[in-house]
Amino acid sequence: MKHWKSLVLSAALGAISLPAMAQEVTTLRIGSWLPPHHLIVSGILEPWAAAIEDETGGSLQFEIMTSALGPPPAQFDLLLDQSFDVGYGVSGHNAGRFTMTQVMDLPFMSPDPWAGSAAAWTTYEKYGSEYGEHEGAHVVGLFTHSNPNINMAKGRVETLSDLEGKTIRVGGNVTGRIMSELGASPVQLPPTEAQTAMSRGVADGITFPSESIDFFGITPVITSITRIPGGLYTDTFWVAFNQDSWDSLTDEQRAAVEKHSGIAIALLAGFAWTNGDTYGEAKLNEQGVEFLSMSDEDVATARERLKPLETEWLEQANGKGFDGEEILSYARAMVEHYRADKTVNVAK
Repeated sequence: MKHWKSLVLSAALGAISLPAMAQEVTTLRIGSWLPPHHLIVSGILEPWAAAIEDETGGSLQFEIMTSALGPPPAQFDLLLDQSFDVGYGVSGHNAGRFTMTQVMDLPFMSPDPWAGSAAAWTTYEKYGSEYGEHEGAHVVGLFTHSNPNINMAKGRVETLSDLEGKTIRVGGNVTGRIMSELGASPVQLPPTEAQTAMSRGVADGITFPSESIDFFGITPVITSITRIPGGLYTDTFWVAFNQDSWDSLTDEQRAAVEKHSGIAIALLAGFAWTNGDTYGEAKLNEQGVEFLSMSDEDVATARERLKPLETEWLEQANGKGFDGEEILSYARAMVEHYRADKTVNVAK
């Protein structure tokens, strides 16, 4: 009798353990248009995916694609077409499509990647469901890059007037407008073509963070770099699931994704861009590049010249039925809340 009970108990335990051993695994593909060693992939997407895989005990896994299925501006449509399950991209690559989401792209909104990324996400978390700009996708994160500089191969920008007549490579619609308002002639080119363009005189300079100058091999042609205190502009990146792919996940899997997304992605971005800039600036210093900083007077002039961009954004927001002033004020409050240079050690 004891032997029979042992057999029954063993069989029951075996039956319980079999489903656990045969756990179903869902693998989702992440579309990527950047090399695997770019900091967005290695410093943001990879640790994000690894954290979720660990959280789900391996039931949800990710495969980051190594070949791009299309250029950067096509990424959101590729996501909607289910060419991959998860994607990322630059909002400014699709002019007029993500206007509300791009509130952080306005001049002098983002003083550092920590504040910019956190404010981008928290503002979207509060208002984004009303925008209707990402229908067919489920956005899980927004982030910004670090402060861009004016990196010159030809000429030198010590004052704002030095930008007059210079041809500057830009990456997005808002950046192009900013350069135009400051007197430069913007030219939109892929970053992979920037060094060639500057070597051949097609462009005098480029707006880019220090990390990107090094990553895209532009360092050898740069002679001077001008920093703009307060952050001249930034680009807002999105990370999203195709809606059907999102809906196919279990409740537990969605909870794991949400736990490691949102503000967690913003923090990853802050780490990645800060570390990337440190490395990039070291390379530029080895090259003997001259670093300049625009004066407070010129920064004030730039802010005044660029005021129309904010006015136009507010008009567009209000035209869409949103309270633009409220959204802009909230974004700025979040920037102040999360900015990296905030003093926290206060003497009694």
